[in-house]
Amino acid sequence: MLSEIISGELDATSLITDALFDIHTNGPSNPSTFETLAYIKRFQPDSLVKYEGRLINLMGLFYKSGEPNSLLEQVYAIYRDSIRESFGKTYTPLQASAYKEIDERKYFSFSAPTSAGKSYLFRDVIGAYEKDIVIIVPSRALISEYYYEVAGIVRNDVLVLQFIDDIYKDCTKRRIYIVTPERAVELFKYKETFNLGLILMDEAQISEEEIRGIKFDAFVRRSDKAFPESKKIFTHPFISNPEAQLNKHGFDNNSSAKVYDLHSVGKIFVSHRRGKFKYFSPYKEDEAQVATESDIVSDVLDNGGTALIYVSKSSIYKGSFILNFATYIDKCQRLTDPEALKIIESLRLYIGASKDDSEHRSTLVNMMEKGIVVHHGSMPLKARLMVERFIRNNHAKLCFATSTLNQGINMPFDIVWIDNFRNMDVLTLKNLIGRSGRTSQDKSKYDYGYTIINSQNVRTFLERIASDVVITQESRLDIDAKQDNDDLQDVIDAVRDDTFDDNLYLPQVQIERIMEADLSSEMQSILDNLICDDTLISADSYYKLENKVRDSIKSAFKRIYIQHLRRDELTSAEAGVLSTAIPIMLWHIQGRSFSEIVSLRYAFLSERDQRRSVMRMLRQEEISAEEARDRIEAIKVRRSPVAFSLPQKNHSAAPLYPPGTSVNDIDYDQIVYDTYDYLDKVIALSISDPLCAAFAVHYERTQDARAVAMQNFIRFGTNDGMEIWLMRYGIDPEDIDWIKPHIASISERNIEFKDSILEESEDRLSIIDRYL
Repeated sequence: MLSEIISGELDATSLITDALFDIHTNGPSNPSTFETLAYIKRFQPDSLVKYEGRLINLMGLFYKSGEPNSLLEQVYAIYRDSIRESFGKTYTPLQASAYKEIDERKYFSFSAPTSAGKSYLFRDVIGAYEKDIVIIVPSRALISEYYYEVAGIVRNDVLVLQFIDDIYKDCTKRRIYIVTPERAVELFKYKETFNLGLILMDEAQISEEEIRGIKFDAFVRRSDKAFPESKKIFTHPFISNPEAQLNKHGFDNNSSAKVYDLHSVGKIFVSHRRGKFKYFSPYKEDEAQVATESDIVSDVLDNGGTALIYVSKSSIYKGSFILNFATYIDKCQRLTDPEALKIIESLRLYIGASKDDSEHRSTLVNMMEKGIVVHHGSMPLKARLMVERFIRNNHAKLCFATSTLNQGINMPFDIVWIDNFRNMDVLTLKNLIGRSGRTSQDKSKYDYGYTIINSQNVRTFLERIASDVVITQESRLDIDAKQDNDDLQDVIDAVRDDTFDDNLYLPQVQIERIMEADLSSEMQSILDNLICDDTLISADSYYKLENKVRDSIKSAFKRIYIQHLRRDELTSAEAGVLSTAIPIMLWHIQGRSFSEIVSLRYAFLSERDQRRSVMRMLRQEEISAEEARDRIEAIKVRRSPVAFSLPQKNHSAAPLYPPGTSVNDIDYDQIVYDTYDYLDKVIALSISDPLCAAFAVHYERTQDARAVAMQNFIRFGTNDGMEIWLMRYGIDPEDIDWIKPHIASISERNIEFKDSILEESEDRLSIIDRYL
């Protein structure tokens, strides 16, 4: 049948009427029906035109339905008007149903496809709610997406923060916090302060992850004890049993769960092999594949469309994706749009990339100049946000991404090409398919997108797309941690026994281990050598210390860190990561910008001093140019382990570069990504809390004010009171230097600016406009 639709041999009218009847009778739930309509829209668009308005009504996409032209459309128009009258918005039936459940239930868990309009619904729920709200999301990138959406729909008397803090008290009527499960624990020290009415847990399927799943479930249990009257809402994509999220926590009263298996965009599936494309259907097994007449990707790009190509992280690091997709990369022309160029320049400055082909050359930045972006979890958060804004503002033609783009970020494409199929689970696959096809706002227009699968993966693809995605009925908190991962047991026990320390963000048993350890010599070594007159010594001063002193400082940090664990030593892989993290942490707490930290690490790993020595000999004509090239080629990249979260005693060590790699082969972007992983995964999320807890214990014992200063340096990167307050108000550390001179006063009550702030640019004022 597909071949006949494509060739035009089959009259599409009967297929269209059958599809409309199916949708009217059973709802917009059959993917095969929408696939058929997508083929008709693509190859016989004139046949669909007169039915398109009716189709949009039957799909419940009332926000893009036009005036009714038939009795059936009039019936759906009445349905649309009744929803509008009840909710004050032109919701889809899915949105109306979910809104009603959220309004009436204390616990609600639901599953909906990627393109279901969930974000639009949440904006309305959040904007209209009268109590404090906490939104839990799986990634810091999604925090920022929520932040800008939420900040744009609420008044300035609503405090919106990307972490939990009780500030701006004089001007705040209610609070909205958007955090990951790791930082959600900060909520509980305010259980007597906040009037928490709603906890919205987006992408709640992270409960299935081993480590983060325990932290997520721990937050769910603790929040229900601390805030028993607040609503708890769980959302998931493509989960067939959302009720499991309620069952595992015993949320039986005033609860409900729903699966919204609905479609709003058609999908056309295509296989690819050696530059040739064929249409195929995952829903019609007897259908033969049909060769395309042209290169689909080229056609879409030539017509102003966009493509997301899912690749492995290693292909991004190695740059092999550039060769594999050179045909399409070469089609992308250099951008001239001023807004696009401004974003690119901001990104270049942030990561410290050069404008020429010098050693700080960035493929990431250079490709963006042609509308080509990459996106993965090790990109610095600020860089990811710039890339995502670049995509949303329609500057990107091609996006090469890993699965991080799946985590709720609302960026659909005309084409999704799944090039990397290794270890892909069913949920990731369905999420990626959900990105293909952009739902337009055009009245009475049916939209569709392409999903491309490499031909050798089609059989596996067919098996996975037909599989249901289920979550477990039992929480990981109710199963003792396996013997080989007992680092998690403290968290589990603390939830069961309600023995978390809400001020130090660790289980009480871990605080007790720190208190029982004799760390006085380690504390003295760090404080005596790193802090002078409540000020951290400079990086230059640190490197002027004797090697044995610097080694003792690193050893002291290592011993302090391990005291909170159930074991006496780290594995060699863990020790290697921690050892690498210490100097990066020291650069960070010395106030270095991200670009400076990357530059310092690049210089260290690439043996800059050795390379400069060779170039000095060349300039002084002591060696020839050929000999200089050979000597630099012979210099090897310093060994450095790839970052991973601590503790993980079963994690194996992996070098950032294979042994023997020449410094000529070092990649600046790779240093950017790995350095960010150390700052984020290792320093911020792994070692910061245990170290700060240890210095807090030391202060209680000794009243040594330097211990409090070190806590501030580790957590905030500064001991300056005003700078700490600005960060508590959500100001990025890299914006503090220009904001600080304009502060008249700042405290937990309010922040007041001098009139001089108004002399700053519009871009800068947008950063702090909520407080003006």
